Amino acid sequence: MTGLEKLWIRAAVREALDKSGVADPKAILIDIEGGEVVLKGSVASAGEWMEAEYAASTASSFIKIRNALDISVVWEGPKDDVYEAGVESFPASDPPSWTPSQT
Repeated sequence: MTGLEKLWIRAAVREALDKSGVADPKAILIDIEGGEVVLKGSVASAGEWMEAEYAASTASSFIKIRNALDISVVWEGPKDDVYEAGVESFPASDPPSWTPSQT
């Protein structure tokens, strides 16, 4: 594959990614390694991961696509009922007393 062919393929894939539903297509790097297009970088969801691969495959249908994108998922931990009770159940005018009572 010549340098001009690589340049043309990279430009076609970039254009397809820019038109796709990927939120930040500029975060995706396009490499050509051993006759295949390799997508590198990260996307926000599995849907964007699939969309990027599909867009790249439509731009260069005659060349193999390898999707090496990472999915950067934001993990949310389980709710902490004790913390939530402390935050939500006490009005500001009547804060809880954390000292033991003297009876």
